Amino acid sequence: MNEFLRKKWEMAGLADDYIFNKVMLDYDICLEVLCRILPDLHIKKIKLPNNQQEFAVAPDAKAVRFDIYTTDEQGNHYDIEMQVADHHNIAKRIRYYQTASSMEAYDKGQPYEQADDSYVIFFCNFDPFQLGQQRYVLHKHIDEIPEQIIEDGQTDILFNVPSLRHDVDPKMQAFLDMIAQRKVEATDPLVVKLKERIAVVKRNRKWRSEYMRRSVYEMDQEMREKKIREGERKIRDGKRELLEGKRELQKGKRELQKGKREIKEGQDRLKEKEQLIQEREQKLHENQQTIIKTSILAMRELNIDETTIRKEIKEKFNLSDKKIKDYFAE
Repeated sequence: MNEFLRKKWEMAGLADDYIFNKVMLDYDICLEVLCRILPDLHIKKIKLPNNQQEFAVAPDAKAVRFDIYTTDEQGNHYDIEMQVADHHNIAKRIRYYQTASSMEAYDKGQPYEQADDSYVIFFCNFDPFQLGQQRYVLHKHIDEIPEQIIEDGQTDILFNVPSLRHDVDPKMQAFLDMIAQRKVEATDPLVVKLKERIAVVKRNRKWRSEYMRRSVYEMDQEMREKKIREGERKIRDGKRELLEGKRELQKGKRELQKGKREIKEGQDRLKEKEQLIQEREQKLHENQQTIIKTSILAMRELNIDETTIRKEIKEKFNLSDKKIKDYFAE
């Protein structure tokens, strides 16, 4: 026998859903637990508890398998569940369990008002609603008048097993303490029966083998689900990285387009400046020509000889012999 599984079996208590189911199959224990949960109903008798009973609301609907299912002498239906892990779906899980249980409460041809009451009871190894309560009792109510409960025959009860608030009566607290493996009064008859029943379950070789097979299957299933989740996470990460890459690529393209626009705008501004310089140079050249021509004309009017005029103009305006020749050729 695998050492890990052997120790797991030896250490398992009522908080283990398999052990809980086998213990709750005991008629007297199941009846007493229901009486402690619902003392106002004064339950006297129940049908022999059924373990892992399966219901389907419709042929193509998801089936639900109850941990412990029974009815009392009044026809009330009870589904008792041990919820070990928090899968963050407790509210919708309860709704489906209640739907399946309620279907059993309606006989064909029976008037609606004669339908039996249905109770779904969850023992959670965590706070199911994270509100700090030790017990949560759920009914339908009118939103506009919250204190007005709708008496539809459905009741959901959830226990926060780890809670130390002690908001329930001592007898119920003793059962919760047994589940949580806290210290309990050995004189409580239910506590005595629970300890004896747990010992009987632990001695049952068939149940022990079944527990081992189920534990191996659950570990394999958990490993497969973990790999699936890891694969899905990698796919999500890959998609996110691809999306980020596409965004970066689009950003790069935008920056490239912006750079091209800025280069073109710079080139256009440079051309404008070059054109402006050319226009200014042309204007300066034209102004210089006008000044030179005016100077030549003024010196001629003063009867200054051509040689002196040429020399003066050449030195003053720093002109080449060719340009001097062009001015005097006009």
